[in-house]
Amino acid sequence: MKHSILLALTLALAACSDSPEESLASGQKAFAAHDYPAARVHLAAALAGKPGDRSILLLQARNFLALGDGEAAKSALEALAAGSPVEGELAELTAEAALLRQKPDLVEAALGSRGTPEAERLRALAAIQKGNLAGAMQLFEKGAETGGNARLFADYARFKLLSGDTAGALLMADKARKLAPEGLDTLLIDGQLQVRKGDLQAALGTYDKAFRHYPASLAALTGKAAVLGDLGRINDMKAVLDKAATFAPRAPAVLFLRAKAASQAKDWAGVRAVIQPVERTLAPLDPARALYGEALLRLGQTELARAQLEPLYRAMPGNRDVLRLLAEAKLASGDAKGAVTVLRSLADQPYARPDELAVMAKAAAVAGDPKAASYDARSKQAAPQALGRDLADGDAAMRAGNWAGASQAYERLLSSTDGTNIVVLNNMAYAQLMLGNYDRARELADKALKLAPNNPSVLDTAGWVRIKSGKDIENGRRLLRQGAQQAPGNMTIRAHLAEAERAGR
Repeated sequence: MKHSILLALTLALAACSDSPEESLASGQKAFAAHDYPAARVHLAAALAGKPGDRSILLLQARNFLALGDGEAAKSALEALAAGSPVEGELAELTAEAALLRQKPDLVEAALGSRGTPEAERLRALAAIQKGNLAGAMQLFEKGAETGGNARLFADYARFKLLSGDTAGALLMADKARKLAPEGLDTLLIDGQLQVRKGDLQAALGTYDKAFRHYPASLAALTGKAAVLGDLGRINDMKAVLDKAATFAPRAPAVLFLRAKAASQAKDWAGVRAVIQPVERTLAPLDPARALYGEALLRLGQTELARAQLEPLYRAMPGNRDVLRLLAEAKLASGDAKGAVTVLRSLADQPYARPDELAVMAKAAAVAGDPKAASYDARSKQAAPQALGRDLADGDAAMRAGNWAGASQAYERLLSSTDGTNIVVLNNMAYAQLMLGNYDRARELADKALKLAPNNPSVLDTAGWVRIKSGKDIENGRRLLRQGAQQAPGNMTIRAHLAEAERAGR
């Protein structure tokens, strides 16, 4: 934060010595480079020298919108309108400022009869704010039929993704990419889709690119931080969040991710420190409540934990994490029968997981439930149905290139078995490689190699991990050559070996 303040002061002092024309030129340059905080300072200096200048006011309004400052944009646009009805681009900018201020009812008043794709995009977003999802879809369709623009297609893709229509989201994102491949909205939806697919390494690259091109984008930073968290790179995640907090310390996305990073490190006091100051502002179903509830539970504040978790349980009775945590909280507060009631429907399923069954076994024992011993026995030996489900999920994710999904499924298999299944180890190693977690991939690949030193697929993975990580490369080529000898018709091994040999020339 201090760095940002010093930068702003430096720019302001420098701007004081510039003419209005020079300040405007600096502001235009900063705006074109998407450095909106710097543009804000330069444009304020230009406007101070030329009060009421329409070209400066218009650029200032656009810059405020890019910063997400709806109130400041409203003031600049009102100065431009000078009491007259807004028309054309001003109408669209005014509607966008209303959306940023969560005033969807003002959008239609600003747009009037304007029928451009941008106007339909803004109407669709207003409908979403009002909860009219069917109306939003019709408006997005109308905007697309009139030619669309990159922002409309990107927002429509995001809408389809949230609605569960991944295929439709991919189609709309492709349209956005063709119109504006470097646009912020395009990059952000591409990152979201890559996360949904499970290709976290690609998503990380996309969010990195978005931040390089748009250094004031909070969405790019929080997107990158979320991916780093999913990859288990918690220290890197915290560094990105520290950067985001310099200009948006209380943004919900920043707070949630800071709490998530603390929870992944089992820093429950840290989770409480992040969320407690904003607890009253959280929406009823804010995902931060689950993190807060678990933190309070781990800190021994069981009644407070129940207060956070019970509303989530009522609203999302199928959320397994919430079920388990609430059952733990009820048990810890002396309500063993309540814990059994909460967890019974899940624990009686053949796919119940060991951690869920362990909680159920404890609660059932205290409550005197006759099935307590059965739950305890099941918690110590994973059910074949659960193992089969995880194996099928992992294999399907591998075929789809969903490396994150594959890793999660295989991780469950490794933790609930003796961890020596060669196929699982090998597939998990490859998925971790594709996620960029080279050390973890090497560890798993070498374990599989020790168990099956002549298996072609295992040799391929162990060799390829070394090549891609840039460590132990010559040994990597040796393993790939050995794999190619064992399976001369395997095109994947041959392709990996060819690339490795070319790199060594």
